[in-house]
Amino acid sequence: MKRIYPIAVCLSLIGLTACSDDDDKSVEQPVMEYSHLRVIHAGSDAPMVNVSVDGTEVLSDVDYAMSSGLLEVSSATYDIDVDAIFADGTTATVLNTSLTAEPDVEYTAVALGQVADETLSLKLVSNPVADIAAGYARVQVLHATPTVGLVDVYVTAPGDDINAASATLSANYMDVSTQLEVPAGDYQVRITASGMKNVVYDSGTLTLNDMTDYFISAIPNTWSGDSPVALHLALPDAEVIVNDINSGSNIRVVHAVADAPAVDVFLDDATEPAVDMLTFGNATDYVNVPEGEHTITVAADADNDVVVIDAAEVSLMLGNTYSAFAVGSLIDNAIEPLIVNEQTRRVATEAKLSVVHAAYSAPEVDVYLTQTADISNATPALSNVPFKASSGSLSVPPGTYYISVTLTGTKTVAIGPLEVSLDASGVYGVAAVDDVGGGAPFGVILLDDFTAM
Repeated sequence: MKRIYPIAVCLSLIGLTACSDDDDKSVEQPVMEYSHLRVIHAGSDAPMVNVSVDGTEVLSDVDYAMSSGLLEVSSATYDIDVDAIFADGTTATVLNTSLTAEPDVEYTAVALGQVADETLSLKLVSNPVADIAAGYARVQVLHATPTVGLVDVYVTAPGDDINAASATLSANYMDVSTQLEVPAGDYQVRITASGMKNVVYDSGTLTLNDMTDYFISAIPNTWSGDSPVALHLALPDAEVIVNDINSGSNIRVVHAVADAPAVDVFLDDATEPAVDMLTFGNATDYVNVPEGEHTITVAADADNDVVVIDAAEVSLMLGNTYSAFAVGSLIDNAIEPLIVNEQTRRVATEAKLSVVHAAYSAPEVDVYLTQTADISNATPALSNVPFKASSGSLSVPPGTYYISVTLTGTKTVAIGPLEVSLDASGVYGVAAVDDVGGGAPFGVILLDDFTAM
């Protein structure tokens, strides 16, 4: 996210002092009054957005779960536009509101709802600017998850039993609490369905700092785990995402070693494989495992004493999703894991595409994504891609495309052209690999929603 104006949005001129050699009288400058404005992107299937005030862009590339922080603005009436950024680079205004910013008031504008069902809207929350007493934190809570109904929220000391406790507050979608001042310290936030005690979200220990203002939104969970929500903590100059403490990490294994037989995959010190008999060109589904430090061991399925990856260390973060590619060559005794961080949030206006170079025998390559099979006059979407490199998540307009892979700097197609259909809200992955047994002709492993036509 880029702030065009980091501190103040000045859309009016301040009166200037007038003076001359024969007139030393000065014109009194008007006293400027200020308000504060914050914008939060909580539309879980919406693309990145730009935010304009009276036609002047003040924020750009605001992605899901981002907050602008509090921007100081002159107290006046403003027209605020939120413009969606489409995958082809064009924009369109999707939300608009008029704001009369009163002096010494903080305004939080939250884009929430869903693009797919046309419920995306702006929720505007206002609060007077006020000091926070020493030893206290200030908290305000917004229910911003459209697929979740009436809930009870319990804010307790860490580990307290909620079975006999009354809810701290209850909220339905778009409800916002009053501002609450609570002693600074450690808390635990748990959310249940209204009138129930089964916890659907658990923050674990959450520290609220002294004299700090928190605007907390329960937003849709687009990360790992089963909880329907995550907490978005907007501070005056930052944001923090607090995933459910039980979210763990999602990980899948992709067998990309063309000259290796079927393998078993072991996690940590387990004697039973987490993945049994995975053959070249195939991938597992995502498996949820606890976050933290782990080891991955890969052994031949026919004989687990033949270990090709021995206790490789991986660090998995809470809420994240990963692909663990086994890459390299068995003949060259050069098999290793390649851990790729995946972005799996679905966006209603675009397809998401990631490309991994997992072809051990191939040098650097160029990757083309074109609307016809002819690449003679095309510019590569990715250039000089080396072995073990990943493109990350690319935003692509929905449509039918041809994927072609060439050796860097040439137009000689080594993989493809592969005709594929990329749908809006789709997530697609492709890994370039050697042919069975190793070497050319090279092929691909299609992942996620990818379907060859």
